[in-house]
Amino acid sequence: MFRFIFIAFALLSIASCSTALKVDPIASEYNNLSLKYYVENHGKDRRQLEKIIASELKDKGYDVSSGYKSERPVNADILITYDDRWQWDMSNYLIHMRIDLRDPETNVLLGTGSSYQTSLARENEGVVINKIISSMFGK
Repeated sequence: MFRFIFIAFALLSIASCSTALKVDPIASEYNNLSLKYYVENHGKDRRQLEKIIASELKDKGYDVSSGYKSERPVNADILITYDDRWQWDMSNYLIHMRIDLRDPETNVLLGTGSSYQTSLARENEGVVINKIISSMFGK
């Protein structure tokens, strides 16, 4: 019985510390410093994650701006959208983050990256966004 309890505890401990990063690298035609990128706040985000995403891209040399859908420039070549899910466990933390690159005219998905983390493996949103962007853009 003790052996079973020990194994169950060990498995639960490992599962509670899990993280996953899933990224499709961006095709070179969409990963271009000459393109204009726009990071769109989905309207429910009060943490302004679009600014963090834009800052990561600017640090890598991309021409990027951010804001709400109504502020999207007409000359944007690539639209970046995101989905953030938060969980409560003694404090709020980002459990899942997905970043998508889309064609701003057709909304066709051009690339995607996501991160999942449990409470014990949590990192702040800046670190999570950095990992996704760096993996997607290969820089």
